[in-house]
Amino acid sequence: MPRRREPRPAPALELKTTRLAGIQVILNSAEHAALATHISTLFAATPDFFGGEAAVFECGRLPADAASPDWAWLAQELKSRGLNPFAVQNASAELAASARQAGLLVLNAAAPTPAAVMAEPEPAPEMAPAPQPAAPSAVPTRIIDKPLRSGQRVYAAGGDIVVLAAVNPGAEVIADGSIHVYAPLKGRALAGARGDTSARIFTTHLEAELVSIAGVYRTFDTALDAAVAKKPAQIRLADASQIIIESL
Repeated sequence: MPRRREPRPAPALELKTTRLAGIQVILNSAEHAALATHISTLFAATPDFFGGEAAVFECGRLPADAASPDWAWLAQELKSRGLNPFAVQNASAELAASARQAGLLVLNAAAPTPAAVMAEPEPAPEMAPAPQPAAPSAVPTRIIDKPLRSGQRVYAAGGDIVVLAAVNPGAEVIADGSIHVYAPLKGRALAGARGDTSARIFTTHLEAELVSIAGVYRTFDTALDAAVAKKPAQIRLADASQIIIESL
C-alpha cells in the first residue's frame, strides 16, 4: 500500500505579481488654499463614501515648475474622508523627491531632461532596419454571468468587461476598457482604469453609486435625471474632465 503523503503547510509569506486598481486623484493645482477649498466642496455630500479605497496622486497635469504640495497634509485630508493615498505618478523629479520624503511611493517618475544628462550626440552608425514588432494579441473580453454582491470586485485587465447580471450596491466593476452591464447597475463602475479616456460605461438600468472614466468620477448623492434614472444609459467623458450621462 503506497504511503500517504502529508500536504505541505502553506508558507507564512508569498510574493505574487498583481495589478492594483484604485482611485486616481488628479492634481490640477498644488496651491494649498485651492486644494483645501475644493476638497471641502467635493466631499461635502459624501464624506465617508470611499471606506479606505486606495488612491494615487496623478501629477501629469501640474506645470513642470510647480512647487510641491504639502503631501503629508494632503494625504491626511483625503484619509479623513475615506481615501488612502499611497503613491504619486507622472511626477517631476522635484515632486517625486518631496513625495518620497512624505512617505509616498513614486510610480513612473519623470526622467531628468535630456539636456541635463546628455552631451552632444555623435552621428549614429548605419544599421540594418529594425524588425517590425509583431502585432499585439487581442485581449479577450471578460464576461461575468452571475450577480455581484456587496463587497465583490471584478477587474478586466487590458480590455472590456460584460456583465450579464445585476451589480448590486457595494459591488465594483473595473475595466481598462469599457464596461457593459446588461442588468441593473447599482454598485460602482470604473472604466478606463489605466487612463483610456475613450472608454465608456453602458447599462440597461442605471442606478449606480459611483461611475468613473479614466479616473474622473461622479457620485450620485442627488437623484439622477428622470431621462436616465433606472433606464438604459451610457456614461462617457466629454473633454477628458467632464462626465456625461446620456439615455440610450
